[in-house]
Amino acid sequence: MEPRRRPGRSNAPGGLARSLSSTPRTAEVKASAPAWAHIQQIIESGGQIMLGTVAPIRGAAVAHDGKKTLAMLRHRPGEAVQELLARLDAAIATANSTGSRVDEINVASSDTRYEF
Repeated sequence: MEPRRRPGRSNAPGGLARSLSSTPRTAEVKASAPAWAHIQQIIESGGQIMLGTVAPIRGAAVAHDGKKTLAMLRHRPGEAVQELLARLDAAIATANSTGSRVDEINVASSDTRYEF
């Protein structure tokens, strides 16, 4: 009796080929993602977006265009990250249209000032 040959694998182990083929292409993502357009513009123009802790403030969202800080927001209790990003995007738009920073970090009643 002759040994049977096993057929070779046609797919990568773990279904990698299958998962890579179902990943959306960059052009498709850009076409379907107008949300957070102001955040995208800041990043593409060399600015930065920061989410996280800026001691002593936990849950800060900061947008800096490379020259000045446009927005500094505090994370609200129960607020999802997507909601915070949407508020940050709107704050960037407001700062760009009015020329003034949107600031929820430095409140009038505080003696401490934070600059990013």
